[in-house]
Amino acid sequence: MLVPVVGRAEAVKVVVNAANPSDSMTREKVADLFLKKATRWESGRVATPVDQSDKRSVRGEFSQKLLVKEVAWVKSYWQKMIFSGRATPPAELSSDGEVLEFVRANPDAIGYVSEGTPLTAGIKPVAVKD
Repeated sequence: MLVPVVGRAEAVKVVVNAANPSDSMTREKVADLFLKKATRWESGRVATPVDQSDKRSVRGEFSQKLLVKEVAWVKSYWQKMIFSGRATPPAELSSDGEVLEFVRANPDAIGYVSEGTPLTAGIKPVAVKD
């Protein structure tokens, strides 16, 4: 069963580099990668999640639908992780285009964009399952 990743404002598309063998993931796996509870792909390579600015509505949709948390909770989580020295948050980029460029340039990257964003060469969507 696919997780409905459609929200009030817009839908969210999870994307990876085209070289990544993953075509689908569970919602839990996506959340674990973005919260750095999991840090590696099945291949053993280090995953590199990239977030969007909290000023973007797609960030709120992603947080609610895939992390099942509000953006404020996620920001608080990262403050605690930084303060304790356990982890640093994913880089935050300011647009869908920047996320696509980052993911295209980094074979181990995972990001998300607005559903209507056209994907370019070097990028592929990942089906998110519950």
